[in-house]
Amino acid sequence: MKKIIVLIIVLTFVLSFSTQSLAAINGDVASIITPMYTNIASIGASLEISSLGIATCEGILTHRLNDGSCELTMKLQKLNTDKSWSTIATWTAEGLTKCSNYQYRAVSRGTYRVAVTGKVYDSLRNLSETQSVYSIIVTY
Repeated sequence: MKKIIVLIIVLTFVLSFSTQSLAAINGDVASIITPMYTNIASIGASLEISSLGIATCEGILTHRLNDGSCELTMKLQKLNTDKSWSTIATWTAEGLTKCSNYQYRAVSRGTYRVAVTGKVYDSLRNLSETQSVYSIIVTY
Protein backbone atom coordinates (compact mmCIF):
# COMPACT_ATOMS: atom_id res chain seq x y z
CA MET A 1 0.00 0.00 0.00
CA LYS A 2 2.85 2.39 0.82
CA LYS A 3 4.46 1.68 -2.57
CA ILE A 4 1.27 2.64 -4.41
CA ILE A 5 0.94 5.91 -2.49
CA VAL A 6 4.61 6.74 -3.09
CA LEU A 7 4.20 5.89 -6.80
CA ILE A 8 1.16 8.20 -7.11
CA ILE A 9 3.02 11.05 -5.38
CA VAL A 10 6.08 10.60 -7.60
CA LEU A 11 3.97 10.50 -10.79
CA THR A 12 2.07 13.62 -9.76
CA PHE A 13 5.33 15.38 -9.01
CA VAL A 14 6.92 14.39 -12.34
CA LEU A 15 3.85 15.32 -14.38
CA SER A 16 3.62 18.75 -12.78
CA PHE A 17 7.21 19.52 -13.80
CA SER A 18 6.69 18.35 -17.37
CA THR A 19 3.68 20.68 -17.77
CA GLN A 20 5.66 23.69 -16.57
CA SER A 21 8.55 22.80 -18.86
CA LEU A 22 6.23 22.55 -21.84
CA ALA A 23 4.83 26.02 -21.13
CA ALA A 24 8.33 27.46 -20.94
CA ILE A 25 9.43 25.71 -24.14
CA ASN A 26 6.53 27.11 -26.19
CA GLY A 27 7.49 30.67 -25.24
CA ASP A 28 3.86 31.81 -25.21
CA VAL A 29 3.70 32.42 -21.48
CA ALA A 30 2.75 36.10 -21.93
CA SER A 31 -0.25 35.21 -24.08
CA ILE A 32 -1.43 32.65 -21.52
CA ILE A 33 -1.08 34.80 -18.42
CA THR A 34 -3.27 37.89 -18.71
CA PRO A 35 -4.69 40.13 -15.99
CA MET A 36 -8.41 39.92 -15.30
CA TYR A 37 -10.35 43.14 -14.90
CA THR A 38 -13.92 43.62 -13.78
CA ASN A 39 -15.27 45.65 -16.68
CA ILE A 40 -12.25 46.17 -18.93
CA ALA A 41 -12.18 43.50 -21.63
CA SER A 42 -8.80 44.53 -23.04
CA ILE A 43 -6.32 47.37 -22.80
CA GLY A 44 -3.06 47.82 -24.64
CA ALA A 45 -0.28 50.20 -25.60
CA SER A 46 2.28 50.01 -28.37
CA LEU A 47 5.16 52.12 -29.65
CA GLU A 48 7.31 51.90 -32.77
CA ILE A 49 9.92 54.44 -33.88
CA SER A 50 11.05 54.49 -37.50
CA SER A 51 14.62 55.09 -38.64
CA LEU A 52 13.54 58.67 -39.49
CA GLY A 53 12.47 59.33 -35.89
CA ILE A 54 8.71 59.09 -36.38
CA ALA A 55 7.03 57.53 -33.34
CA THR A 56 3.85 55.55 -33.99
CA CYS A 57 1.85 55.43 -30.76
CA GLU A 58 -1.22 53.27 -30.29
CA GLY A 59 -3.62 52.72 -27.41
CA ILE A 60 -6.77 50.62 -27.27
CA LEU A 61 -9.45 49.90 -24.67
CA THR A 62 -12.61 47.79 -24.85
CA HIS A 63 -15.06 47.10 -22.04
CA ARG A 64 -17.80 44.66 -21.06
CA LEU A 65 -20.59 47.02 -19.95
CA ASN A 66 -23.75 47.04 -22.09
CA ASP A 67 -24.63 50.70 -21.49
CA GLY A 68 -21.20 52.00 -20.55
CA SER A 69 -18.64 54.25 -22.15
CA CYS A 70 -14.89 54.58 -22.08
CA GLU A 71 -12.14 57.16 -22.07
CA LEU A 72 -8.54 56.57 -23.08
CA THR A 73 -5.57 58.81 -22.35
CA MET A 74 -2.36 58.05 -24.22
CA LYS A 75 0.95 59.68 -23.32
CA LEU A 76 4.26 59.54 -25.17
CA GLN A 77 6.96 59.66 -22.51
CA LYS A 78 10.73 60.18 -22.72
CA LEU A 79 13.24 58.84 -20.19
CA ASN A 80 15.21 61.55 -18.40
CA THR A 81 18.82 61.27 -17.25
CA ASP A 82 17.58 60.86 -13.65
CA LYS A 83 15.54 57.77 -14.79
CA SER A 84 12.18 59.54 -14.44
CA TRP A 85 9.70 59.82 -17.33
CA SER A 86 8.57 63.12 -18.88
CA THR A 87 5.38 63.34 -20.92
CA ILE A 88 6.06 65.01 -24.28
CA ALA A 89 2.64 64.48 -25.89
CA THR A 90 -0.85 63.56 -24.66
CA TRP A 91 -3.89 62.41 -26.63
CA THR A 92 -7.38 61.41 -25.49
CA ALA A 93 -10.24 59.45 -27.03
CA GLU A 94 -13.77 58.58 -25.95
CA GLY A 95 -16.20 55.91 -27.12
CA LEU A 96 -19.17 53.76 -26.24
CA THR A 97 -17.75 50.21 -26.45
CA LYS A 98 -14.22 50.83 -27.71
CA CYS A 99 -11.68 53.61 -27.37
CA SER A 100 -8.63 53.70 -29.59
CA ASN A 101 -6.03 56.23 -30.55
CA TYR A 102 -3.34 56.08 -33.21
CA GLN A 103 -0.93 58.99 -33.47
CA TYR A 104 2.36 59.95 -35.09
CA ARG A 105 4.98 62.21 -33.58
CA ALA A 106 8.52 63.20 -34.57
CA VAL A 107 11.00 62.47 -31.78
CA SER A 108 14.64 63.24 -31.06
CA ARG A 109 17.22 60.69 -29.94
CA GLY A 110 16.34 59.06 -26.65
CA THR A 111 14.38 56.32 -24.90
CA TYR A 112 10.58 56.33 -25.07
CA ARG A 113 7.45 54.51 -23.97
CA VAL A 114 3.70 54.95 -24.35
CA ALA A 115 1.53 55.08 -21.22
CA VAL A 116 -2.17 54.32 -21.67
CA THR A 117 -4.78 54.92 -18.98
CA GLY A 118 -8.25 53.58 -19.63
CA LYS A 119 -11.39 54.49 -17.73
CA VAL A 120 -14.75 52.73 -17.98
CA TYR A 121 -17.97 54.47 -16.97
CA ASP A 122 -21.42 52.99 -16.35
CA SER A 123 -24.61 54.33 -17.96
CA LEU A 124 -24.88 57.07 -15.29
CA ARG A 125 -21.32 58.20 -16.06
CA ASN A 126 -20.00 56.89 -12.74
CA LEU A 127 -16.40 55.65 -12.91
CA SER A 128 -16.53 51.86 -12.90
CA GLU A 129 -12.89 50.92 -13.44
CA THR A 130 -9.54 52.46 -14.35
CA GLN A 131 -6.31 50.79 -15.40
CA SER A 132 -2.92 51.84 -16.80
CA VAL A 133 -0.56 49.90 -19.06
CA TYR A 134 2.75 50.69 -20.74
CA SER A 135 4.26 49.80 -24.08
CA ILE A 136 7.67 48.28 -24.51
CA ILE A 137 10.53 50.75 -24.09
CA VAL A 138 12.09 51.84 -27.39
CA THR A 139 15.42 53.59 -27.81
CA TYR A 140 15.97 55.73 -30.89
